[in-house]
Order: sequence, then structure tokens, then C-alpha cells
Amino acid sequence: MTYFLLAIFIGVSLVINQAAISLILGICFSIINNRYSLTSVKVDGTSFLKAGIILLGGTISLGSVSEISLNYLPLVSLYVLMIFLVGFLLGRVLKVEKKHLILLVAGTAICGGTAIASLAPVIKAKTEELVSSISLVFLLNLLAIILFPLIGQYLGMSEKDFGIFAALTIHDTASVLGTASIYGEESVVYASVIKLGRTLWIIPMILSFSLYFKNKDDEYDFPYFIIFFLVFVLLGTFIDLNQDILIMIKKISSALFLLGLFFIGAQFNLKTLNELTIQPVIFAITLWLIIIITTLLIFYV
Repeated sequence: MTYFLLAIFIGVSLVINQAAISLILGICFSIINNRYSLTSVKVDGTSFLKAGIILLGGTISLGSVSEISLNYLPLVSLYVLMIFLVGFLLGRVLKVEKKHLILLVAGTAICGGTAIASLAPVIKAKTEELVSSISLVFLLNLLAIILFPLIGQYLGMSEKDFGIFAALTIHDTASVLGTASIYGEESVVYASVIKLGRTLWIIPMILSFSLYFKNKDDEYDFPYFIIFFLVFVLLGTFIDLNQDILIMIKKISSALFLLGLFFIGAQFNLKTLNELTIQPVIFAITLWLIIIITTLLIFYV
């Protein structure tokens, strides 16, 4: 009975193909499993996340990196660094718990759920912190898809301008491209190139936090999956993969992330939600509004 139910939940998760939904389905499975005292299922979700990160490297080539205009790369890097700086300062003011703060800032600065999911095992974040962070990012992405095209039209943004705006202010890559596609084809081109610049910051981010969270009393456990990630980046650069293979790799990587998040949710104890406070919610919304308003003031107003 347990494994039949598990197969149904996993199937629904893969079909819907949404990170936050996978987490929620995992939690629902956990609640049902505990409620009816079914067989315990213990699967390490972080292993799936790491495998997804490694495969993701195969879709990012050095050639793609070179396509990022020199005019935008410094801007993107400045944005990422400033979001981290402002985010940590704002987090201290709002007294957001340290690891929860790191996840939210990383998701906001780099690539939403992907950054959060890949960073969580590195900093050994709590499951409820991961759940809360991904859920908040998901809701903000949803708002962006609905509202941003209206904002762009109201301000008279060109397709190029809107692509830049979306790439700098929306968390997840899929949401950036989805929002840009509503505005026009040229918007998608600019959004994808600039968003790639943000996504590439995932490498120094994970390496930096791996060093920061090293336990001095224990032998350092280097996240070797990052090495494999870099190897796959090189493979993607020097091996000419056709579009069909790249699409397949992206789909497999996405499925691994969904499975990882599902199994993390399946180990979640709903009672721990009582430990969460309103601060992370206020923090995530405030930081996002600061980024949106700053971008509009600098470029479009």
C-alpha cells in the first residue's frame, strides 16, 4: 500500500513539474503515511538534488557564457553581490534565522528554487527552512508572471527593456523566460542571456558557503558533486550535443530536482512549522520589492 501510494504521488509530482508542488506532495505523503502508520520510507532527497546539479552543468557551456554581453555581465554581477549585501543587512534587522536567511537571499540573488535546493544540503539547512524558502519563491514567481507584463506595458517598455527587467528581478529561470515570452521573442532572448549570468553565480556561491560552513572539529567534507558539475560544464562545451540531447538532459535534471524535493518533503514533520515566524515572509517580500523598485528607478523611470 505504501509504495503504491508513493508511486502515485511521485507520478503526479513529475507530471505537474513544479518544485513547490513536489515539496507539498511530499509533505502530504508524509502526513498520510504518519496518520495511518504505513511503512516508513527513508530516501535521501539531497542525493537527487546533487545529481540534478551535476547534469545541469551539461547544459551550460563556456560558449554560452561568452555570449553574455560585456555590457551586462558587470551589471549582473553587481546585482547579485548587492542583493547578498542588502539581503544580509535586512535579514539582521528583521532577525531572520541564519540558514533560512542564506537560502532566501541565494534564491533571490541567483536562480530561485535551484539555488535554494542546491545550497540547502551544503549548509545543512532544516527541512522546514527549505520548504518555506521554496514556497515563498514560488509564490513570488507566480505574482511576477501575472503582474510584470502589465507593469512593462504600463511603463511602455520595449521587448529588450522588459527582458532585462525580468532577468534582473524574477527568481527562477523558468519564470523569467515564461514572463518574458508573454512580452515577445526579443524579450526572451535578452532575458535568457542575462539570466544565465545570474545562474552561473551558483558555482562560487556553493563553494563559498561550503568553506564557510566547514566544521573545524571534523574532517572537511568537500562537496565533490561540484567537481562533477564543473566536469559536465566542460563536457557540454567541448562535445557538440544536439538540441534534442540538451532538452533531454534538462528534463532529467529537472526530474531529479523534483524527486529530491519530494523525498525531502516526505521526511518533513508538519509540527515543526510551528517554529516558523512571520519574519521570513516579510523579509522575502521586502527584499524583492527593493530589487523591483531599484531596477525601475535606475532603468525605466
